[in-house]
Amino acid sequence: MIPNNGDMDNNFILKEPLPGNAFRSNIRPYLSGWYIFLISMVICLAAAWTYLNYVTPLYKITSTLQIPDDKKGDGILKATAFSDLNMFQETKTVDNEMEVLRSKDLIYKVFAKLNMETSYFDESGLTTKELYGDERPFKVTILRLGKAAYLKQLYLQPYTQGKFLLKEDKKVWIYNYNQPINHKDYSFKVEKGPAYSNNETPILIQFKNLTRLAAAYSAGLFQVNPVIKESNTLTLSLVDAVPERGVDILNNIISTYNAENVVKKNVTAVNTILFIDKRLHDLENDLSFTEGDIETFKQRNGAAEINTSTQVNLTKSAEYNQLLEESNTQLGIVNSIEAYLKSSANQYNAVPSTMGLKDPALNTLVSRFNDLQLERNRMLTSANLANPLVQNLSNQIASLRVNILENLTNIKKGFSIGHQLLRENSAQYDSRIRSVPTIERGLLQRSREQGVKTNLYQYLLQKREETALSLSATIPSSQLIDKPAANPVAEFPKQQLTYLFAIIAGLLIPGVFIFLKDKFSLKIKDQSSLLNIKGVKILGELCHNTEDNSSVVISNGSNTNISELFRYIRSNIGFLNNGTQHKTMLVTSSMKGEGKTFFSINLGLTLAMLNKKVLIMEFDLRKPDLLKNINMEQTKGITDFITGNTNSPAECIQAYNEADNLFVMGAGSKAINPAELLSDKRLDLLFSWCKTQFDYIVLDTSPVGAVADAFSLAKYAELSIYIVRYNYTNTEQLSILRDIYDNEKLKNLMVVFNDAKKENRQAYAYGGYGYASAYGS
Repeated sequence: MIPNNGDMDNNFILKEPLPGNAFRSNIRPYLSGWYIFLISMVICLAAAWTYLNYVTPLYKITSTLQIPDDKKGDGILKATAFSDLNMFQETKTVDNEMEVLRSKDLIYKVFAKLNMETSYFDESGLTTKELYGDERPFKVTILRLGKAAYLKQLYLQPYTQGKFLLKEDKKVWIYNYNQPINHKDYSFKVEKGPAYSNNETPILIQFKNLTRLAAAYSAGLFQVNPVIKESNTLTLSLVDAVPERGVDILNNIISTYNAENVVKKNVTAVNTILFIDKRLHDLENDLSFTEGDIETFKQRNGAAEINTSTQVNLTKSAEYNQLLEESNTQLGIVNSIEAYLKSSANQYNAVPSTMGLKDPALNTLVSRFNDLQLERNRMLTSANLANPLVQNLSNQIASLRVNILENLTNIKKGFSIGHQLLRENSAQYDSRIRSVPTIERGLLQRSREQGVKTNLYQYLLQKREETALSLSATIPSSQLIDKPAANPVAEFPKQQLTYLFAIIAGLLIPGVFIFLKDKFSLKIKDQSSLLNIKGVKILGELCHNTEDNSSVVISNGSNTNISELFRYIRSNIGFLNNGTQHKTMLVTSSMKGEGKTFFSINLGLTLAMLNKKVLIMEFDLRKPDLLKNINMEQTKGITDFITGNTNSPAECIQAYNEADNLFVMGAGSKAINPAELLSDKRLDLLFSWCKTQFDYIVLDTSPVGAVADAFSLAKYAELSIYIVRYNYTNTEQLSILRDIYDNEKLKNLMVVFNDAKKENRQAYAYGGYGYASAYGS
């Protein structure tokens, strides 16, 4: 059963590709550009290799430190013989110690100790190498640095055994070793370093601002983190281009931190010893006077033994008198601390220990007061009095001083009440002693006073010894678990990660390029560009012509891809002939260069192979080149017939000698007014005659995107063929094709895709309006 024309036409309508075909179409540009990906991959890997070999690697240095978390403030004396000495108590938490470890002041001290103000570089190799420690041929001692010095690049170069060259820009000076070098922006001395040699390799030196460097390390270059959450074991880490320097930095941070902790603990102990020494000195004088008075009294009066009852009374009286003396001593301590705090000379000095005073609030206030004093003195080593932080600490110290004085006033009131009670009890026993004979009473009173002062002296002496022992026993509060060590594998750059990024970049860069090129290209890449033109029909597709210098690709016996594709188009035209004779075919395009003349020539050759008489008419009257492409000369032609130069169409027709049954009618003489000629009535006579003489007529017309000549010929053609060339036809020109379809300006308009390459064509299968050649691609 022969299908009707409606079913046959539907076979030529462009449809959405199947999902599999769409995927292949989308991925085809990337697969066809495999060599671009290969080249990009090689370039990116080469760039990665160059980067890894020329960039300065950074190594990670780590250490583990354990810090006791002492939230109760027992300090190092917990569970020891000195645990009753609350003078050394201080609260310590791991979070606070983490901030101390990464404080700018602590890091600054370490950098200054390691002489990191000067960096040394050897530029003699392919890469610049930083020198440190025993690798330094010179040792620079900084005397003065101005702000501009940090921007300068200076070079030191050996000159003689005792002299060296200093270069700055184009200036050169000669100096002796250990000679002060005084310039406007800097002053320093140079000594021979451990790696000194007489070779004349210049060494670059650069100065660093240690304050800014310490701030950078404190802000993040130096990391202090707990091993696990809420753990008192900390991991200290930093990265450095010189592993040895990183290890030295961590070692010195830990040692400086421990040393400052020891100093902080010793300050209170030393002040307490000084305070006790003063009290002991006063008691020694009082005790010497009392012992001398007893000796004198006995010598003058002759001392006698005291009876038992009197002895009891005297003992009780002595006990209360001792308590009164201890109360006086504590009151004296309070008065001494109060006087110490009120003295302007001690405004910013630590308060001596509150030894003997069992008031917890006072002990806490004094401990906080001393901590703030130490913090202020530490900050003044790197800041001035106008610094807001120093002023804030001064204000806190002043406020604490007022609170301590108020607390001392309350303590004094309590001592006064207790003192009054002790005095009343002592008076009872004193009244009983009054009956004792005067000499005996005098001797016992002096002995009692001697005993009280002796006991107090022994008590203070014991406390001094305990304080001295605690001072000598002060040890670092932190414990080093893992010594600082550098990871032998560079932290930056990561070799494997760098090569991975290079591979990704090698794939991504050409992929993005192809994607953007495809998305932003104004040229037609595939048939999907025509999907937005409703009802567009595809007659066929032609592959790229490998014979670029020849316009003729069809010959008897040829089985090339392009010849088979022309045969396939011929077959499609035959299908279209069902019920309607498509004798005259008009060939046009959007613009010049899309291959309409090439298509007209080879379509005529293909039809002529069917033993049909075929005439190709060159209707591109403005720029005729059909005869030139098939090596034929222009004689009389279409223009001559229309203008009346000849009345015989046969005189305008030439036989094509390279093929049977193919004839050509050239454009003829140059046309002055082509548009008017194509509207002449003689065209009716010309086409009436030609249709009686030939089986097929192919009209090679002007591009409709430039002129409207083809529309004047539309009424003579039963089939219109519109040429679209891949990677050449502009997508904006598809609006012309849409207008032709929408307004039916050309009869039976069908599209032929020309110049399909591997990245454009759809395998020449019937489903893609092409032909799957059995002879290779």
